[in-house]
Amino acid sequence: MADNALTKVARIASKAAQGATYKDAKGNIQIIKPAGDSNYMDFTNFLTSTNGTGGSTGGNTDQNHPAAGADYYAGSLADGEITERYLLYQRDESVAEQTGSQTVTLQRDVGSTFNMVGDGATFLIHLQKTAMTKGTKGSVTDIKLNYDPNNIAKDGYFTTTSPYPIYIKASDLGTKKTLTIPINGIGENLSGKNVKAPQLNVTFNGNGTMTFESVTGYDNDGNSAGATGANYEVVVDVIATFSTQPAVAQLPASVNLFSGSASGDIALSGVSNFFENSMDGIEITLDDYVYFYNLAYSSSIPVYRIKSSNFVLSNTFKISKEELIDGININIILKPFLDSTSVITIPFEQNNGTNEGIVWGNGTDKNFNFKGVTKSNIIIGKSSLSSDFEFTFKNTRAPSFTDNFNWNVLKISPYKN
Repeated sequence: MADNALTKVARIASKAAQGATYKDAKGNIQIIKPAGDSNYMDFTNFLTSTNGTGGSTGGNTDQNHPAAGADYYAGSLADGEITERYLLYQRDESVAEQTGSQTVTLQRDVGSTFNMVGDGATFLIHLQKTAMTKGTKGSVTDIKLNYDPNNIAKDGYFTTTSPYPIYIKASDLGTKKTLTIPINGIGENLSGKNVKAPQLNVTFNGNGTMTFESVTGYDNDGNSAGATGANYEVVVDVIATFSTQPAVAQLPASVNLFSGSASGDIALSGVSNFFENSMDGIEITLDDYVYFYNLAYSSSIPVYRIKSSNFVLSNTFKISKEELIDGININIILKPFLDSTSVITIPFEQNNGTNEGIVWGNGTDKNFNFKGVTKSNIIIGKSSLSSDFEFTFKNTRAPSFTDNFNWNVLKISPYKN
């Protein structure tokens, strides 16, 4: 029996798509059905619920790594996919933090359209938090970011779903337009009633300089008479170049990149040029003692030694992978020190040996003033580092043996969090 025209149309319509499905940012299946008399499907909320342009290429293909403005997921730092990170700018920690507009000169030639630095620029930042109580500003503290695509709050951190470290493509920077990077996420999970994400604005000026500024974010109770909660500002700590590459195998924590006793420039064994295979970072062990010399007598036999525990909480410390940037200067956290005019009260040992021998005993020479540790830095190079320490004493005798000292590195290895 032949179908009439109406039957054919009905059969075709029964096989036609009646809607569309997609997976939202939380992994839930959503359905889009035809709306209104037109039978058009409404995709209005599609980009919002899928996090828009997220993903490893800046597209919306990777729901676990959504983009945030000009910031996008360039690759896994942990897996070694980020390489060729050269320092362009590092904040001077001896100067008060600035959150207003700043224009800085970059340390490398990046080209007039940011075309000479690989894939783009990466930023290390932290947030400056100001407590608010009924509209009155309170204490100001620093808070680190916790990047978590699942947006789960972590005590002591500001949780963000925006990719971190921040990555901006060279092609975007080369437009010389102001780029916005919101720091989205649950943050500290305070009130959640009146919330605005803090934001970083970045402009490459095309002349070797870059301008950036913070846009204030907040999380408070929304009380119009005076809000209680916190304000947040973005502080830029480091800007560096970056390129991407395929993932590389990571070294186990049992490997020693260096073992011995050395100061100054130290070459590392087994680690790649830009520390791509250093797992979560490197762990450095310093000597238990700082040794001081009198070069008029010997450059190899120390005169005094002081326990390094007088200067640091631990002689073993870690440098995270995100900080292992060629040229970066890592400041080791020190204990508070005596003022510059105080007579030394730090216990020290004196070499009482004779004929070039070493016999350590309690120090008896009080004839100099301790003035402090003026440098305590580790400078990162290509598969290498340099220890840069400077102790200052005021010696009333001559020659001034205290101008010469060694605080040696004993071991360097990768570590896993």
